[in-house]
Amino acid sequence: MDASETDGGAGLDLAEIQPLENLDNRLMRILDQVREHTGAARASLFLRDPETGGAITHVAHLDEVEHIRVAPGEGIVGRVLGTGTACAWPGEGPAPDAASIAATGYRPAAILAVPVLVDDAPVGVLEVIDGDLCADLGGRGGRARRRAERMAQRIARVLQGSSLVAQLRPRGERTAALHYAYEGIIGASPAMQRAFSLAARVAGTGASVLVTGETGTGKELFARALHANSQRREGPLIKVDCGAIPDTLIENELFGHEAGAFTGAGGKARGRFEEADGGSLFPDEVGELSTMAQTRLLRVLEDRVVQRLGGGRPMEVDFRLISATHRDLAAMAHRGDFRMDLLQRLKVVRIRLPSLRERGTADILRLIEHFADVHGRRHARPVRAIPAATQEALAAHAWPGNVRELSHAIESAVVLSPDGVLHLDLFELDPPPVATTVAGPHPFADAPTLAVLERRYLAHLMERHQGRRAEVARVSGLGRTTLWRRLKEMGLDQD
Repeated sequence: MDASETDGGAGLDLAEIQPLENLDNRLMRILDQVREHTGAARASLFLRDPETGGAITHVAHLDEVEHIRVAPGEGIVGRVLGTGTACAWPGEGPAPDAASIAATGYRPAAILAVPVLVDDAPVGVLEVIDGDLCADLGGRGGRARRRAERMAQRIARVLQGSSLVAQLRPRGERTAALHYAYEGIIGASPAMQRAFSLAARVAGTGASVLVTGETGTGKELFARALHANSQRREGPLIKVDCGAIPDTLIENELFGHEAGAFTGAGGKARGRFEEADGGSLFPDEVGELSTMAQTRLLRVLEDRVVQRLGGGRPMEVDFRLISATHRDLAAMAHRGDFRMDLLQRLKVVRIRLPSLRERGTADILRLIEHFADVHGRRHARPVRAIPAATQEALAAHAWPGNVRELSHAIESAVVLSPDGVLHLDLFELDPPPVATTVAGPHPFADAPTLAVLERRYLAHLMERHQGRRAEVARVSGLGRTTLWRRLKEMGLDQD
């Protein structure tokens, strides 16, 4: 027995799935190694479809079709998925699935199928076809069978460590069709598919990307996925929290400083531009940058040269720009609150992430399963079941905080559940608004214009927060510069 037979094959990638890695790409690399080390002509990974109980493959050496679906119990794949036991054809298993032959037009001469087991339960099937199998399937001691079984164990370890595993073993009474893309990012709605498609096309390039969406939709996670699947993945991803850095510190934060550049600058310090060299720069909530900071960022993007405060030599920097914002930068630019030339630099490609309410029930069900699995493992409180009443209530909730709010709600329920069942009473969901018939003036009885409504709203906030404009800016979602200009135009500036 040679070394390649004992370790599953020389060159096999044994690393676990990495955060934000494209799971399809990882699984396809393993399939390539399966074909190489078993001598098969083709290899396919079927996974249990929680919606139908059958099997479906998104990862396979197929020339004819994108996917193959197998009904429960059908063919050799259905048998192995149902029994959890490997078998081969001809000799042991049933004849090849007629539907698969009809879909591909390919009629195999030999098939070996082995189960992929997670927690001793079959969640998928590794199928290898033809090639050296035709001469190697003479019995249970065949080399191809032993190697395929070890490869299936490798696949199981990757799946076990991935967010996909929650979909393969759902605990809820309702299920959604199987879907996965980047590790840790869940979603199959049309809007998420558009985002995934754009990300796949742009990730390997050097183009600047602007990720937009409401607070809590996962913009930072998506930005990190773009970096993790780029040619700069070995370099750093440097985040700049634009909303948390005051104007007085932004230059030092971005450019760094030399010793003695200002009072308290005891030694040299690298800025974020310098730290991002060779990797990616991630200005988060870039719409919060002041006009001065926008100008400095634009200059660096144009020249790719930085100089620390206090002198020092100019340094060339090479980084990719991946930005994120919940604001409408185009509207801000038209109002004069954001530089149009900077916006054009930021959004060579724009990826919009949908709100949770846009994504629909199926995505919410996937996320419920995912967060139940993640938080159950994190707190050593495994979730046994998620009743239909809970799922229906969660799917119907508005979730103004989007995915982040849903995650926190699931985590709270996991921690508080005494029996591993996420009953509805563990969730503090606000009831839907109830129509009232109480007499009183209608808020729109005088048919106010939008400008009048805006003035009333800002006047209300100024009164409520005792004129604290920073707090009014935070609550209203307006940039500080924009708010102060509006207050002045409306005669509400108290200075």
